[in-house]
Amino acid sequence: MKKIVFLVVVFLVCSPLVTGLSGVAAQEDLLIVATGLDDLITLDPGRAFETTNLTIHHATYDTLLVIRPDDLTTIVPSLAESYEVSDDGLVYTFVLREGVLFASGNPVTAEDVRFSWTRLINLKGNPSFYADPIASIEVVDDLTVRVTLKEAFPAFPSVVTAPAMSILDSALVIEHGGTDAADADTTDAAKDWLDQNSAGSGPFVLTGWVPNSEVTLVRNENYWGEAPAFSGVKLQDVNDSTTALQLLERGDVDITDMVDADLAQMVRDNADLSLQIGQTLNLNYIAMSPSTNFAPPLWDARVRQAIAYAIDYDGIINELLQGYADRPATMLPLGIQGSDPALRYERDLDRARALLAEAGYADGFEVTFNHGSGSPSGIPIETFSAKLAADLAEIGITVNIVQEPTSNFLTAWRAQELQFVFSGWTPDYLDATMWSDYFSYPDRGVGFRVLMDDATIADLATQGAFESDPAARTEIYRQYQEAQVAAAIFIPLFQPQDLYAMRANIQGFTFHPVYFLDFATLSRAAE
Repeated sequence: MKKIVFLVVVFLVCSPLVTGLSGVAAQEDLLIVATGLDDLITLDPGRAFETTNLTIHHATYDTLLVIRPDDLTTIVPSLAESYEVSDDGLVYTFVLREGVLFASGNPVTAEDVRFSWTRLINLKGNPSFYADPIASIEVVDDLTVRVTLKEAFPAFPSVVTAPAMSILDSALVIEHGGTDAADADTTDAAKDWLDQNSAGSGPFVLTGWVPNSEVTLVRNENYWGEAPAFSGVKLQDVNDSTTALQLLERGDVDITDMVDADLAQMVRDNADLSLQIGQTLNLNYIAMSPSTNFAPPLWDARVRQAIAYAIDYDGIINELLQGYADRPATMLPLGIQGSDPALRYERDLDRARALLAEAGYADGFEVTFNHGSGSPSGIPIETFSAKLAADLAEIGITVNIVQEPTSNFLTAWRAQELQFVFSGWTPDYLDATMWSDYFSYPDRGVGFRVLMDDATIADLATQGAFESDPAARTEIYRQYQEAQVAAAIFIPLFQPQDLYAMRANIQGFTFHPVYFLDFATLSRAAE
């Protein structure tokens, strides 16, 4: 039995969120953030599977374990003060920290862990996959919970850090219609309440969400760690980077993540502002379904490869993003074990045209391209789709762009209704399986959305997930990337850096590739 004991007493982590507040003066102890909120579909931790909710959930809930922004390779405590792993890697025994209260005043217990993870499983929602490795959860005593896995899964401690694995106040959730019963997917009625309230032990408490408008948080007075400097956080929806910067310059907001490359120098030149850069593990990509459920010609891997060779990646990164990005070969970002940029596609129009001719489409074809709204890396998404259309036009492909609100786009894509899309992926934990588990299989994640069914990719993803030897695992992921490049179903366009502009008196900024901005570490310097 291997025992892991944490010596760190307290670590606070919160997620970055973004919003703006026009015409309202920033209160001295209220943090106001400008961002886009259009991806929010729900704030129920057992159902949410978007990006913005990661920030909110990490601010309002705790997980048993966390990963610090200053050391992305080490897992440290949050609600658990220690855990043991059986020699066969199947059984994890977590010992909870004593004396921790939820915001409601209820104590955090092993039963809350069992309820939260069982509810996640039985809701059968998008994030339920995180609990797939779990075979059983047993309450040993008030502060001890034993989790048995279906098979040894070395990445499990990293998975435990994901916001979807947050621990909920079971009594409060049950009071508002929640259940962890086997039929929770049809009987749980807590979503509406959890969309407007939180049931966690994090440094802040959710007090309201107005879709496409704002999210409000207040300081958790029962928080077990160091109290946040701000009494609350207001996240208000802003869908334009210029507007967000104007709000910041006027002092109406404290922070915005809506800084595109064109505006970065303006921030640097303003003595009242500061610019912070965070290297993400996010990926913005195109996906092409190989399924015959859709019309040809994307069935043919040669056509998908031709599209990959036609894209002007350097133009996207160096011109549109002004260098604030990089690019991996596949949906395995730079910085993650096994990622090898040497395998990536480079633009080659002659090869692209030859592949189209070989596939019988020398004269090109017409295709529909779907995406949501928003501004990846501060650039309007319409700019990326227009660039892609122009690139593909050079090899005779006519791209018909269909843009919808992100919530509508995600709903259609998750229903397997879209063939050719632009989208983004933000990690919830920091292991290669965060990507390989979701871009490899026909029955889960994004692989399900595009109706992919590639036995080689799926087999290599499974091998990588369960391989504990680092060198062997790296080699498996090299082979995995080669198979993904050949399939050309997912083509990463860029791995962005996040640019944050903030008032010069805001201090304590940290960036995390999962949680982004940590509200609990921020404070306002005295003037």
